[in-house]
Amino acid sequence: MDRSRSHEEIRNRRTMNNKIPAGWLDYSPLNTWIENTRFVPFKCPLRWSILRNINKQDRFSLDDLIERMDNQGRKVGLIIDLTDTYRYYDYRDVEDMGIEYCKIRVPGHQDVSDKSCQKFFLVVNTFLRDNRQNDNLIGIHCTHGINRSGYFIVRYLIEILGQQPDDAIAAFNRARGHTIEKNIDDLRRRKSMNVSSSPSSDQEDDDYYIERDRPLPYSRPSIDPTLNDISSETSEMLV
Repeated sequence: MDRSRSHEEIRNRRTMNNKIPAGWLDYSPLNTWIENTRFVPFKCPLRWSILRNINKQDRFSLDDLIERMDNQGRKVGLIIDLTDTYRYYDYRDVEDMGIEYCKIRVPGHQDVSDKSCQKFFLVVNTFLRDNRQNDNLIGIHCTHGINRSGYFIVRYLIEILGQQPDDAIAAFNRARGHTIEKNIDDLRRRKSMNVSSSPSSDQEDDDYYIERDRPLPYSRPSIDPTLNDISSETSEMLV
């Protein structure tokens, strides 16, 4: 009896983990980067076990992201993941592509903390400092790549780069191809911080690849992902 219930729980968890995020199909994956910056916003890429449940033309994976940027003649050097879950893809797949990864967990439908924004500023400034010799882009995504992504990017444009709020909002909207819908009044109240954009020299703060931000979301399948399913229960993703 307990064994049967355990099997049912595993099956239910697999079904939940492989669900397409709500509203994900309603938005285009990617448009282009924000002019005069290295920011490129996009919706969250998904792993194969989720994508296989939707039509091919609607899929958007990490490979699709890289291909689309290659077609625009640019390379992504860092991905900042703002989703509040680890179920959408494995960060190790990002790093296997030679792309740096940073996770900042930001719950949806809630106010964004200043602490999270300060970490975002630090991560961006550190990457820019270490990549002066190239023009690699910083990919930013939440689930849809609009409201949370837009909030962080626009605050950076205003507070660090000194742009006017309406100009920063408009720049994001043009690049994303969708319009920020939330926190507009908050963004319009923001002002330039009038401080150097150089990141902190504090080693603990400067290291944004700390282990606690990078749990292993699931065991990689040892079989061809184009097959119908991953048979091993040990490959089931943990939320």
